[in-house]
Amino acid sequence: MIAYLKGRVIWNHGNRIIMLVNGVGYQIDITDPGILTYEKEIELYIYTYVREDTLALYGFKSLEERELFTALLGVSGIGPKAAHNILSSISYERFMDAVITENISVLTQIPGVGQKTAQRLILELKNKVENLALDFNVQMRAADDSQEIYDALSSLGYSAGEIDNALSRLDIDEGLPIEEKLKLVLSYLGKER
Repeated sequence: MIAYLKGRVIWNHGNRIIMLVNGVGYQIDITDPGILTYEKEIELYIYTYVREDTLALYGFKSLEERELFTALLGVSGIGPKAAHNILSSISYERFMDAVITENISVLTQIPGVGQKTAQRLILELKNKVENLALDFNVQMRAADDSQEIYDALSSLGYSAGEIDNALSRLDIDEGLPIEEKLKLVLSYLGKER
């Protein structure tokens, strides 16, 4: 089983890449295209999915994210494509926080996740996610006004993935008024598009 790869990206299309490792090209589905660089080597933690007619590699920038993906596969009705879709649409920290706090509205913003699936995710994952957060010392995002930021930016057409990416890359002072936080995030998002 392949668990970790370090190499150079030689091709990408959306969330699918080919990574060259010691002369061998591995096709990998990744959750965050923002980690791609063609100049330097990147490191990915890999989940190898094997079925009788399928061999697929899923790549993650951290071991924590890969473990959450594995936990998602244990939820009834969630396969690797659905789990990949979830973690491509929302940061793993935000997903874990939504499960722990039982925030169904955040989970239903994920494409393909309705009310019943969100409830099932909470029911089947809450204990596992709490243990993962403790095991990896994952810092949950403060519940301050981040939901208001998400709601405002979502109404402007930004996806949860874009918002998560911006918030994770920006160091925003929690003491700022929400209007200033929104300006900073919008400025960053405007540069990315």
